[in-house]
Amino acid sequence: MKELFTNDFIVEKGFLSLEVCQRWQDTIFENPKIFGQGVDPEYGQLAAFYSMLESGLNESYFRLAAQHNKFLAQKFPDIKKIISYAGTRILTHSGLKADALPLVPRDRKYFLIAGFSLQLANWKLYNIHTDTEGLIQYPESIFNPNTRAYSCVISIKRTAQFVEKRGGDLDIWRERWLAHELDQFYQSDGVKARSKINREKISYEEGNLILFDSFMPHVVLPFKVKKKQDRRISMVVHFNYRKGTERNPFPHLEYWY
Repeated sequence: MKELFTNDFIVEKGFLSLEVCQRWQDTIFENPKIFGQGVDPEYGQLAAFYSMLESGLNESYFRLAAQHNKFLAQKFPDIKKIISYAGTRILTHSGLKADALPLVPRDRKYFLIAGFSLQLANWKLYNIHTDTEGLIQYPESIFNPNTRAYSCVISIKRTAQFVEKRGGDLDIWRERWLAHELDQFYQSDGVKARSKINREKISYEEGNLILFDSFMPHVVLPFKVKKKQDRRISMVVHFNYRKGTERNPFPHLEYWY
């Protein structure tokens, strides 16, 4: 759907109250067996689809998705409203009516509707990337300029290391790169960007919502975890416009994590 916006992002400061963020943090650390990475066990099951695939835990992801969706509904009931709001913002930011497309979960039985990214140890990797891993079941889409995919992130806990060279904050390039074009974005080392002209610096205050075109390169700045205050937690949900799927044969925005 070409009307949906590209190469842009939305920041809403204070979208979630500090009280809600603190309550969610407490809930996460009260349930160590279901959360990972870095809680207990070392890699729990309530993790992103693509992270689980990369770790060889795809069977666990699919097998436990329905159970974890029930857990999310029980412990984080606001998440459904947040997903609805984010999907609506994609449409209205594109100049469309708020109900222009239905919002449909990818498959509640096998995919999480949303989740949390937990960074509880030193984050040393300077990894500029695009968020196309979750489109693995639609491989042609990451090469197609008509693909519309979005990432929604809400800062639940900002690492105290942001005072050290903005550790844990987000840089995003106001540029759109398809999978076969990314080599042109990077320097010869395949790590650093050729240019910082279009780089935008996003502060990560707790409660902030960031919604962006998933084909825009972005990076979480490295940080150290010396104490609990240095941990970083985000709520994440991804969206993708589908003209129709076998399960949902009509135009819609699907969402998952």
